[in-house]
Amino acid sequence: MAVATDSAVAGDNAETRGPGLSARLSELLASLGAVVSGLDPDRMSGIDAASLYDSFAALERLSVAGKTVLAPRVEASGVWREGGHRDAASLLASLEGVSTGQARGTLANGRRLDELPGTSEVLRQGRLSAPKLTELCGAGVLDPAREPELLAGAADQPLAIVKERCRRSRATSAGRDPLATVRKVHADRHFTSWTDAEGAFCFQGRDTADRGAKILGHLGHAANCLQKQRSAGGHQHGPGGVGRGVGESTDGITQRALWADAFFALVTRHDPDGPAARDRVGSDLRVPAPARRVGRRSGRAGPEPPPVFPDPEGTPGGPSADAMGIITRPPTCTTVVRVDLDALLRGRAEPGELCEIDGQGPIPVAMARDLANDSALAVLFHRAGDVRAISHLGRTINARLRTALVYRDRTCVVPGCGVGGGLEIDHVQDVSLGGPTELDNLALLCHHHHHLKTYEGWVLARTGADPEGRPTWTFTAQPPFGTEPDLGIDTAGSRAEWRRQRE
Repeated sequence: MAVATDSAVAGDNAETRGPGLSARLSELLASLGAVVSGLDPDRMSGIDAASLYDSFAALERLSVAGKTVLAPRVEASGVWREGGHRDAASLLASLEGVSTGQARGTLANGRRLDELPGTSEVLRQGRLSAPKLTELCGAGVLDPAREPELLAGAADQPLAIVKERCRRSRATSAGRDPLATVRKVHADRHFTSWTDAEGAFCFQGRDTADRGAKILGHLGHAANCLQKQRSAGGHQHGPGGVGRGVGESTDGITQRALWADAFFALVTRHDPDGPAARDRVGSDLRVPAPARRVGRRSGRAGPEPPPVFPDPEGTPGGPSADAMGIITRPPTCTTVVRVDLDALLRGRAEPGELCEIDGQGPIPVAMARDLANDSALAVLFHRAGDVRAISHLGRTINARLRTALVYRDRTCVVPGCGVGGGLEIDHVQDVSLGGPTELDNLALLCHHHHHLKTYEGWVLARTGADPEGRPTWTFTAQPPFGTEPDLGIDTAGSRAEWRRQRE
């Protein structure tokens, strides 16, 4: 269906009439088409390619703005009926070539902009991606008074940080009943599976945050058991023994594959590296589980202890998942709750307060109290003043300081990174150069950026703080030789100088 875009729009300003806008946009599209058709990436430098990519990303954000603003008008006009579509989302999906669900999301965001003028303004400036817009609209419409707070820094922050801020806002918004939401999620819990085009078994599900955290706790424990078992076998997966890379475990397989094996072991109680798996996939891709262990005290080899829960099928020729310690030794702590002390005592979280399952998102304080009856719960709470003063000599990061750091830096602090898993603690100014072991001199980095800083000379520098008080950073390449920071510094007095600069 061809949608007419040249009909005149009521109004006194000729610049806002349909024909003018349509003609200008058509001209822009023609120019952009000529640019794309003439692209020859092989003749570009990496810097030029990245710069052009950034420009196309800016165009995409503007396109998201235009579609979002126009979608409600398409719905209100009824033009979708003329083409026999069941609703406006069906027409939008056919025009864009996307799913109806994605079109409904665009339409929903467009409707919400009437209540969120600040979000609409930032969107029209081309500063919000589609995922960020969805998060901001979903949180902002529940409590429009918090819109300025949600927008502050959102355009420049990683998507993971924006999602976290919006989740926290939704959890304490006036228009949301936390307990009612939990009851609804519980009622809608499900597990579904299907087979994709390659014949692979696929699955997805939905459940409450507390049950999800326990599932992840057991999966993480099982994955660690498998990784230790494979490392003990001394086998490197892949051709030539691939070394560890970003997102890979120590035995060369990806972390996602390791968790898939852990899921299989937990559900089936079978060793995912057992004989059946090797026969089916190929012996060169799997390592057999060790049948014997070395005693810790005597050093003598001995048989594995029998499983507490015997394998129902009695897998011959290899241990069950129970014998590997995956099921018989559950994780010592499956759920970690971070909660403000005042909220825990009050029984509900006020705006700006925190009550969440670590890595899962906000939960009602009532759920945190209920989880306290479970021996597998660890509750972490503190006030900022209690942790910032922690300081000592050496590199050791004690438990309180580690908790404060993870609370502050939820993802890799390098601008634009946003990686939230497998983070490593870094001394911004190294201890050897007088850097103290205190919160202001620590940061969480992903493995890749930590490697660049430690071995490639990249410089991490603190530049200030965002509206929520989190530090902001720059991460730059190694400076020219002879201009390195702290060159020739007197390390004996640098610790006092660091504190003086922080005050």
